[in-house]
Formats: sequence, structure tokens, C-alpha cells
Amino acid sequence: MPGIYRAPEVILGMDWDSKVDIWAIGVMMWDLLEGGHLFFAKKNRILDDEQHLAEMVSLLGPPPPEFLKRSEKCDQYWDNQGNWKGSVPIPDQSFETREQWLHGDDRTLFVHFLRRMLCWMPEERPVAEELAFDEFLMQPQAAAISGASTETPT
Repeated sequence: MPGIYRAPEVILGMDWDSKVDIWAIGVMMWDLLEGGHLFFAKKNRILDDEQHLAEMVSLLGPPPPEFLKRSEKCDQYWDNQGNWKGSVPIPDQSFETREQWLHGDDRTLFVHFLRRMLCWMPEERPVAEELAFDEFLMQPQAAAISGASTETPT
């Protein structure tokens, strides 16, 4: 898997499971919709863990304390209170400021969908079956059902 799709637990050398795939799907969904990568994750054109983590913090906020306790590698990037101490500045961005193609409810639902998949705590990420029924993905189905129920027979 390309480095830009790595979940934070992989970057930080923590135990990981199939929830890394949920993370990767979220990042790929962004890339496909936006036509560009969610994470640049490179410094001097080389994949850089610190840059990648700084970008994650900018989009997700700081990781919860219980996440930081899972790897000693976290001490390189966060202090005891969970404040970023890396040398790479946290970019000034959010999903909302970066997303360019959707508007209104579509945009809101897409960002919510992403936030479900892209969260620090792997156990908080839904399984694929739960995501399949997310409101963002179910919109066409809901519209079809709604349209069918409002049609008058001829």
C-alpha cells in the first residue's frame, strides 16, 4: 500500500488490524472525489512520518491521550499533555476548507462519512458493512424511495 494511505497506528508502530483498511478507504475516497491526495506526507519529495502526522493533526485534531499511550514513538511528536512538539508546523486546513466539489448536504454528509473512517482510535472506525449503510452512500437509495412514494398512480 502506498505510504500516503497508512493509518496513524501503522506510522507509529502500534498493533494494528483490519481497521487500517477502513482508514485507507477513507483516504482513497477523498483522493478519488477531489482528484488529488488528502495527505502530501512528504518532505523534500520523500515520504516523511512527521509531515504525515502533522497533516493528520490538522484534519483530525490532536490524538486522544489513550492513543498516545499505545506507542513510545508518540513521545517524538507529542508532549505529556498531547500537544504537538514536532518540528513540522501543523498546516492550517480542515476537511471543509479543502473539499471543493460538493455543496450543501452532500458536502456535510461526505465530511461526516470521512470523519467516521479517519479517526485516531481504530476501534472507533466502523466496519465495512456499517459504512455501506452510511447516509452519504445511501442518498441515491433514499431519493429513489422518496421519489417512488410521492409519485401518483396514473
